[in-house]
Amino acid sequence: MDVPVQFFQSIIAIEVAIAGALLFQVRYFEPRRAAAEEDYLPDPRWRLVIAVVLAATIFGALDGIANAGGQQMAVFVTIGVATSAIPILIRVLPPLVIAAHPGSRRAYSIITIFGLALYALAVTVLIFLLGR
Repeated sequence: MDVPVQFFQSIIAIEVAIAGALLFQVRYFEPRRAAAEEDYLPDPRWRLVIAVVLAATIFGALDGIANAGGQQMAVFVTIGVATSAIPILIRVLPPLVIAAHPGSRRAYSIITIFGLALYALAVTVLIFLLGR
């Protein structure tokens, strides 16, 4: 059973949305200011890794469209989407907890770890369903 082309098209759309969100998170569209703000940005090596994951996922989806990619390609691009969304999740989860408990670092860690574990479980279930 082949994976429909629409799956790969939706993967490309999701990756474009993730890339846009990441560009705003690293303040790509804002003018560069003081060096003190540079400390807030992620390490350039991690940004490069995420850029490679984004590119590999998009080109994998394009290859899946061009060559009628099967389930292996669908699993590959699903893992790519899941991996590229992790920086967004890590940046989104902490503010929710900091607003609820301003002085508590332990609650921050527990909720962040729980959120990422729940996300990993959801991705695992999705990949298991694709592999059938």
